[in-house]
Amino acid sequence: MPSTKNKTIKTAKPRNSKKQPSPAEKQAPDKVDDPTEREFLFQSFHDMRNPLHTIMGYTNMVLKKTRDQIPEKQQENLEKVLQSAEKLREIVDRMVARYRME
Repeated sequence: MPSTKNKTIKTAKPRNSKKQPSPAEKQAPDKVDDPTEREFLFQSFHDMRNPLHTIMGYTNMVLKKTRDQIPEKQQENLEKVLQSAEKLREIVDRMVARYRME
């Protein structure tokens, strides 16, 4: 039996370590010149953030208060809700940052 001592195991490296833009970001215009449209975008982003923060807050609260009282599957589902809300918040934050820089 051959010895495995001193053998190096190669692992695959990710091709692109940069975060890929979401479909919404890909379709977004590069520049918004119209002040009315710009205001509409910021108001829309704000209107998306508020419910996301509420969802995240209540989900965190339920997870903390019921950690030992609910089945594991329900805990996993609540954690998925929280992860999805966080992803959406990141997308909205990136979109806001994109248009603020203009």
